[in-house]
Amino acid sequence: MRHLFAIPILLLAASIASAAGVSSLDAPLQSALEQRLLADAADGRLDEFSPLEAALIASGVENGDSLLRYRRKAAALYEQLSRSLDTAAPPRERSEAIFDFMHRRILRGGYELKNTDLRQALDGGRFNCVTATVLFNYLAGRSGIECRGLQMPGHAMSRLFLPDGPLDVETTCPRWFQVKDDPRRRAAAVSQTIGAKSAGDSSNAREVAPLQLAAMIYYNRGVDLLADNRYADAVAANVKALRLDPANETARGNLLAAINNWAIELGNRGEFAKAAGLLRDGMSLDANFAAFAQNFIHIHRQWAERLCRQRRYDEALDILASASNELPGTDFLARAQDEIQRCMNNAASVPVTMRENQQPVVIRAHSAE
Repeated sequence: MRHLFAIPILLLAASIASAAGVSSLDAPLQSALEQRLLADAADGRLDEFSPLEAALIASGVENGDSLLRYRRKAAALYEQLSRSLDTAAPPRERSEAIFDFMHRRILRGGYELKNTDLRQALDGGRFNCVTATVLFNYLAGRSGIECRGLQMPGHAMSRLFLPDGPLDVETTCPRWFQVKDDPRRRAAAVSQTIGAKSAGDSSNAREVAPLQLAAMIYYNRGVDLLADNRYADAVAANVKALRLDPANETARGNLLAAINNWAIELGNRGEFAKAAGLLRDGMSLDANFAAFAQNFIHIHRQWAERLCRQRRYDEALDILASASNELPGTDFLARAQDEIQRCMNNAASVPVTMRENQQPVVIRAHSAE
């Protein structure tokens, strides 16, 4: 069953496009390959594309030639692995051999949080938890070992299904198989690799399919885009993540953060109507996300203050009355309207309420490290 959050996500596209100043979300913010991938994933599974191809497209591969080149590069790496792999060995031993090959022959460029592009892993061996998990699962899956991804707050791992039971693998840690049974050594090894005190707690992790791992690449990209103040692209990245994995709460939270922070930026630039429209869309997606209502009020304070300084009191009253209808019972909006009425009859251009030093609520996005 597809998650119902996907429905308002699609309806949001037109409003986001308007705020971005474009006529369509699809045309400027999706490549032709992405459109095909999202269409392929609409039923919750992949038919046209492989898991590796989905991860590459999510990473930013935009044309068929590039996709073919990276698919061949990955296949050549698997062929190297298969020539050295003892297919008669028990699955646990084969898993360790695959893991060792991946870190010795491929992931030699080092871990970095922002290395969320699978092309970085295939070209230069640079990786983070998501790309290391995608690559390990690709090699293990082609070697006949059943595997899934694991998603937990701020992290991703791999889970292997072996005859003697499941085995969770910290794919970023080259010495994982040597230290996995010793908590102290395991924590030290992971800390040396990714700077964390220990691997993520996989006991309550969410098992994810390849399509959902690709979604994690999208929302990681969204975090980086938001940090660079590329708000339209950040929103689009998280929308794509949710189209691949509608139940992904991290992508959902990052989408709300991107909408919220974009609206603040628009307000700071004086584009109050667009800012209010984005926050209105945000509230339609999640009426319980408190920052939207708080910033909706903040934007209207900024807007009304500017109008009052220009002595355009009737317009200020109109936009505050409209906001009051949308957020009934808001004390600030009621007080501001009363004070504007008084200002119209005296020399004060800006009501005292408008001068209150109210700060916007900025939301931090979260990535898988």
